[in-house]
Amino acid sequence: MKKGIKDIARQANVSIGTVDRVLHNRGEVAKTTREQVLKVIDELGYTPNVLAKSLASKTKYTIAVLIPDPTSNAYWEKPLEGIMAAARELKKFNFELHIANFEYSDENSFIEKSNEIIDSNPSGFIFAPVFYDSSLKVIEKCDELAIPYVFFDVFIENCKNLAYFGQNSVQSGYLSARLMNYSLTKENGHIYIVKLLNHSASVYHLSLREKGFLSYFEQAAEQQIKIHSIDVDISSPLNLTKSLDAIFGSDRKPSGLFIPNSRVYLVARYLVKHNINNVILVGYDLLKENIEYLEKGTIQFLICQKPEDQGYKSVFSLFNHLFLKKPVDMLNYSPIDIIMKENIEYYKNFKI
Repeated sequence: MKKGIKDIARQANVSIGTVDRVLHNRGEVAKTTREQVLKVIDELGYTPNVLAKSLASKTKYTIAVLIPDPTSNAYWEKPLEGIMAAARELKKFNFELHIANFEYSDENSFIEKSNEIIDSNPSGFIFAPVFYDSSLKVIEKCDELAIPYVFFDVFIENCKNLAYFGQNSVQSGYLSARLMNYSLTKENGHIYIVKLLNHSASVYHLSLREKGFLSYFEQAAEQQIKIHSIDVDISSPLNLTKSLDAIFGSDRKPSGLFIPNSRVYLVARYLVKHNINNVILVGYDLLKENIEYLEKGTIQFLICQKPEDQGYKSVFSLFNHLFLKKPVDMLNYSPIDIIMKENIEYYKNFKI
């Protein structure tokens, strides 16, 4: 039989009001009393009727989501899938999701859209802080207005964010370097970190991945590996070709290429076109173009993170915080998945 608040109060020998305060984490309740009530709740297996609570509540919650436009970068389709899946599940509650897009390569677009969201004073805010300085200003405004905010995909330290869902970017860069090192056939040579950007936009998580990559080789001092880092503006297709022509035409030809974002397929396409083999190529994310070159063997490793899951859990963290008054873990790291052509079939059809 389903147990209710009256049953908890009777067995814990407290008032119904005390049980209500414990359940909703409000008001003063003595520590021993709280512990006794929680023990009885656990023993009885009590679960609140969330839908009934929602229907009875007159409070409406608006969660704002700011995400890069997926039409400009297909990677962002994945977290958006998770966000929309969560929105469908919460539709029956008093929750509304307002989703805004910004141009991934345009920091002004990020600033404009984030200001619009903050001016609307949402109940909670979910965003990917890809531009560091601009994100700090957004965070400052959220703190001033007491708007709870959740990061996904990119994490900024020392903030008052409710939660973060995504990879440890530094650690994923470190792992990429280790994979690269294990795959090299000699203990000397040149490795290039190639950051593919639009209009040379500064994207914060790329620098974190680069930091992790470099830290590995700093520790491997016995090896004579030279690391070079270049930024390539890919707003014009010719820029990438010219940059890679310069690399492969020099006397410092690469043994490996590390692409710290999802557009590694652009480099793979160049290697195939110019019949360049024996170069270790490591990049990120399960875009269909990346999968194609992984299966061909042009890309050796893709580092992945289940972004659908990140979007889904970001929304539910605010639901748990705002509606259920449940505590939320601040750091929620995604697993760092290593994808090769031998295991790609197990990852192609991941769904929320």
